[in-house]
Amino acid sequence: MYDPSSGGSQITDFNPGIRDNGLFWTTVVDTGAIDVDLAAGSATFRGTNMHMPDFHDFENSILGNGAPATPAVVSFTVRWTAEGSADHFENSEQQYRGDVRIATAQMDWTARSGSYEYTSAPLATSTGDYAQLGEESNGSFF
Repeated sequence: MYDPSSGGSQITDFNPGIRDNGLFWTTVVDTGAIDVDLAAGSATFRGTNMHMPDFHDFENSILGNGAPATPAVVSFTVRWTAEGSADHFENSEQQYRGDVRIATAQMDWTARSGSYEYTSAPLATSTGDYAQLGEESNGSFF
């Protein structure tokens, strides 16, 4: 989140942080939070009251060189809708393959951090520049 009254300075950065093993911005979610129907071209991902620290800005999130993170809670819904046929990609040398369709993605979200609450516009009014929906495999899953 950016504050336009401060020249666009970042004021929030909600993410699960960096683990000791280097894995970053990744968290476990319940399988019930994800609904995917590739044949129908639809997918929905919901997060409800997820405890997600607010690191305040990107630099502090990566380097931990600012104020301590504020405990926060986020909720969101992301919905993808795909049209048309799937494009197949494969690169054996880099161990990557996938079948993806061009899609639209919409999102709404809320967050509470300290005494602040943030709410996006409704899902139905959300637009994005680019999205894909499909399946891919890479690395040891290739």
